[in-house]
Amino acid sequence: MNKIRGNMARKRILQRPKPYVMKENKRTGKLYLKRERPPFIGELPYVMALVIAVCFAMFSCLYYIQVRTKVEYRIHQMEALERQFLSLKNNNTLTERELYRTPDLNHIYEIAVEELGMVPATENNVRLFERSNSEFVYQTDNIPNMGF
Repeated sequence: MNKIRGNMARKRILQRPKPYVMKENKRTGKLYLKRERPPFIGELPYVMALVIAVCFAMFSCLYYIQVRTKVEYRIHQMEALERQFLSLKNNNTLTERELYRTPDLNHIYEIAVEELGMVPATENNVRLFERSNSEFVYQTDNIPNMGF
């Protein structure tokens, strides 16, 4: 490159760095070529920015995985609670139906006494029989009329 300053032309001599340098191996003593690199001090801010960005991305991914795991765990808990709720609701419905199907004993007593003319048993109306080895009790006499 030629630069002109004033009335005198100067020729600039550029020295290119040697791309390879001969080095000697300390153990074996053999010569080998090593590539000379300029120091990358000017690139240090970019490298640091890249390292920070990679660390931020890594921690963001880990945080996302942690949050996603918590969400899935809570979804499974909610599903289990929903199943338990439906089971309890079904049991409650079955119990309620059974209660409505069960007759009211007071109402049955009123119908038996008032409409059918039945009377409650007294001690005079009850006869006890001795039980034999068999499971049946045989009636040999007629049941006496006690005035009913």
